Amino acid sequence: MMRKLLKGLSSLKFTAVLLVAFLLVTFWGVLAQANAEAAGVSAAVAVDRFFDSYFLWILGVVPLPAFKGLALLTAVNVVASMIFRMPRGLKNAGLWLMHVALLFLLVGGVAESEIKREYNGYRDISIVNADLSFFSVDDSLKISPVEIPKNDYAYSVHYHGRVDNVMGTAVDLYKATYDPLRFVPYVFMVLFLLGAAVHYAVKVRGRQTPKTAVFKMLPFAVMLAVLPMNARASERPIPIWEALHSDTPVLVESSVRPFDSFARGFLDELSGHVKYKKLAAADVVRKILLAPEEARQYAIFKVLRSDVSVILHLPQEKRYVSYAELSPLKDILKLYATRNDDHPATAEMRRLYSNVLLYESVANRSAFSIVAKNSLTHSDVNYRRLKAEVFYHRLNLALWGFVLALLAGILATLNVVFRSLKLDATANILCIVATVTLTVMLALRAYIASHPPMSSLYEIVLLVALMLVTFESCAFLFCKRRTYTLMIPVTLMATALLFFARFVLEPGDTFQPLPTALNSSVFLTVHVFTIALGFAAMILSGVVAHLVLYRKAKPSPLYSLMDGTLVFGMVFTVLGTLLGGVWADYAWGRFWGFDPKECGALFVILWAILTLHLRAGKLISLRGFALMNCLNVIVTLLCWFGVNLLGVGLHSYGFQSGSVFWLTAFVVADVAIIAIIFRRSAS
Repeated sequence: MMRKLLKGLSSLKFTAVLLVAFLLVTFWGVLAQANAEAAGVSAAVAVDRFFDSYFLWILGVVPLPAFKGLALLTAVNVVASMIFRMPRGLKNAGLWLMHVALLFLLVGGVAESEIKREYNGYRDISIVNADLSFFSVDDSLKISPVEIPKNDYAYSVHYHGRVDNVMGTAVDLYKATYDPLRFVPYVFMVLFLLGAAVHYAVKVRGRQTPKTAVFKMLPFAVMLAVLPMNARASERPIPIWEALHSDTPVLVESSVRPFDSFARGFLDELSGHVKYKKLAAADVVRKILLAPEEARQYAIFKVLRSDVSVILHLPQEKRYVSYAELSPLKDILKLYATRNDDHPATAEMRRLYSNVLLYESVANRSAFSIVAKNSLTHSDVNYRRLKAEVFYHRLNLALWGFVLALLAGILATLNVVFRSLKLDATANILCIVATVTLTVMLALRAYIASHPPMSSLYEIVLLVALMLVTFESCAFLFCKRRTYTLMIPVTLMATALLFFARFVLEPGDTFQPLPTALNSSVFLTVHVFTIALGFAAMILSGVVAHLVLYRKAKPSPLYSLMDGTLVFGMVFTVLGTLLGGVWADYAWGRFWGFDPKECGALFVILWAILTLHLRAGKLISLRGFALMNCLNVIVTLLCWFGVNLLGVGLHSYGFQSGSVFWLTAFVVADVAIIAIIFRRSAS
């Protein structure tokens, strides 16, 4: 009886059911976090309910498995699969090692969550050599202090910032964690990647040596962060009426930047744009300084919430208001800004108040000071970077990349009708030029910012678009059996990403200084690049799947490409997520916290695993497999951009409110396209 039950639990159908359940709980849990934040409640409440529990109680009566319950069921499924279903032999050693790693993660992760304890630490900085006191997170009244041993592996302590005006003083905040099983995700990472390497070497590459196979699995170089810029400019203030050119160096919070970049960042902070009507950002700042009465009427303050407009008696139909409209409300904004709550309306009031103060600091000429040009020599690296930054903005390479990719896609589409080798070559040459343009653009950004160009959503979108056009360029140059029609969806997908970057995420192009949390470890750079590579492959797999489904899902080189890019995307998304966990452990003191952005990456991985399991078990047809791969594009974009729209969690720095329309439009359009070609494939 037990053997029959275990055999049933080992089936691929049961695995698929568990994966679907994981997808639903992950999706539901992310929405619950957003709803909790909107209601003024901590997102941790939703995390506890969906991810740190064994059961979800619907209406307080009906139990459904929560994330930990599903993890234990999956562990049973993995054990049963290893007993009854998985093939034996040394040739399958890599597959076994990956499943052992997964079993270790599932069981170890649940055990870790039961043992793990967190403590809040406080230090009163007004007292010289004050002790750091820790209390249990449940001890809100700080009645029973807890002793945290020093130099104990099981304990880790991380600084979490300073809070002012706490009972008349300032307090440094710390977080201590007791986690003797913190090694679990690291052991999983080593075992899983080792198993993937062995499986690739033995089953995929055949007689190749594991060393050669592993080398071919890593077709990217680890990019190391460049040393930070060391500004040595004079801080001597110069009269503000002195000419302000785009490349005039200005001192802003101890860093030297071109006046043009300061102005772009200032206007972006207020309005989410780097232009006001036909005025460039630099012209807006000049007007604030030299024609203040005129500038007071510029509607450059963006109001993100309608309830805030109601409270402030501002016109609800207006998304942008002027300083003249906000300045009489400064006292009300200040009152709301000092409230000690996390309600979204309060946060918006706090943002508006901060922006009013920023505007006034520009108007009273305290936001920046002009740096004497004779203090920056032409041989100075800082001077060359300032000139390069202004030159970069003038080139407008993002726009050129978009135009080139769009023209390449249009010519490739026309070539379907005319079947001309010259037209095909022209389209591909444009694609190659777009690749070079984006490469130069990202190289310039790396040089100017003194760190790899992977610190904002804007840069990551550019990177993924570059990977897509690079794929098509390499196919044209090196692939003898190239399918020319593949160029159409690839270039159009790259065009869509470049449109999104240039016309929606353009404010990310302001070279803002990196937050400390994002400049903390080389693992962040490798994590971002790797997960971008994984997402690019997932998108490419979805793009190819559109063409496969259009051709009625017959086995072909395109089908193999779709399958291979799916596996590649899953592996590198897993690797990127794991490296992100290493960085998070270093920067935030925890490997994984079910943050919405982390859940987004998990959702992509689960979707890919579900698709591969359904195919391996022949639970879906070739047509169904192509359909699920078509959805890779939507799934990846929603998990990549969609969670940013929630503005929740530690990754909320990627929030872009203006992207909701374009993301929705793309999803609706792609769903319509998939529906049309899916219906066509049935005929």
